[in-house]
Amino acid sequence: MKQSEKWKRGLPYVGNKGQKAEKIIDILPAGSRLVDVFGGGGSISLTAASSDKWNEVVYNDRRKTVVNLLKALIKDKPHFDLMNYVYMDRETFYSWRDKMPDSIERTLVLTIWSFSNDLRSYLWGPKNEKDKLQLTRALFLGDTGTKLDGLYSYAKNENSISGKYRLFHKWRLAEMDISSHRDHDQLQQLERLQQLERLQQLERLQQLERLERIKYSVLDYRSLDIKPSDVVYCDPPYIGTGKSYGGFDDDAFQSWLAKCPAKQIYISEYTQLPHTEVAFILGKKLSFYAKGKRPDELLLKYVK
Repeated sequence: MKQSEKWKRGLPYVGNKGQKAEKIIDILPAGSRLVDVFGGGGSISLTAASSDKWNEVVYNDRRKTVVNLLKALIKDKPHFDLMNYVYMDRETFYSWRDKMPDSIERTLVLTIWSFSNDLRSYLWGPKNEKDKLQLTRALFLGDTGTKLDGLYSYAKNENSISGKYRLFHKWRLAEMDISSHRDHDQLQQLERLQQLERLQQLERLQQLERLERIKYSVLDYRSLDIKPSDVVYCDPPYIGTGKSYGGFDDDAFQSWLAKCPAKQIYISEYTQLPHTEVAFILGKKLSFYAKGKRPDELLLKYVK
C-alpha cells in the first residue's frame, strides 16, 4: 500500500483488517450499499468508500466511542491535537484505563498506548519502557539531559508526527554509524516507537476530505436494518476468541445469518462455518507481536 493511501487502514484497533482490506473489497460484489457489520478499526469501510463500488457504506460497531473516534478524526470535529498523546508513562496509561469514564479521548489513549491494541496492557514491557520514553521526550521536548536531546534540534522544524518520526529514523542511522559498539546496540534496539506509528495513522485520517459515502452506526448487529439488496460483510470475533471481546455468542450469530435478508453475505474467519463456501483464502495475518503459527484467514460466502 502506498504511503498516501495508508489512511485506509483506519484506527489501529484490535482485529483491524488493514492488511487484507484491499483484497476483500476487490472480491465483494458491487451494489448500492455495503454494510460493514462489525466495523472495528474501519479499514473495510474506508477502503470501500474509496472504491466507488457502492453508493453508500454503513460503518457499524457496537462500541460507540470507537465509531465516534473514527468519525471525529475524519471530520476533524472535535479536533484532537495528536501531539498531546506522543508521551505517556505506564502509571498514566493505567489511570486512563481504570479511572476515566468511557469517552472518545479515553479510547484514543488506550488504542495508541496498549500492547497489540488490546486496550488493556501497557504498550512496552518494563525492560525497554524507560529507554523508549526517554527517546520520545528527546524527540519532542529535548529535556532529558542526555546526548539524545540532539534529536530535538535535528527535528524541531518538522511540525507533524510523521515528519518527526521520519527524521528520527535518519538520525538514528547516522548515530549508529559513528557510535561505540554499546551505543550502537542500544540504538539498534530503539528502532520502533510504536505509539508514533499509530499516531501517524490517525494523523492521516485528520487530513482527509469528508467521506460522504460513509454512514456511521452504533448498533448490536442483530438490530441492523438490512435489505435484501445489501452486500453484507461480517468480521465477528473468530470462533474461540469471544471472551477477549467481552463475550460473543457464536450460536446467536449463526441464527442471525440464517435470518438475514441479504442475498450477498461474506464473513472473515479462521474456521469454515456451516452453510458457507470459501470465497478466498486471505493467507496468514502478519503481526510484529504474533508468536507461533497462525491459520490462514478465510473469506467465506454464506450460502442459503
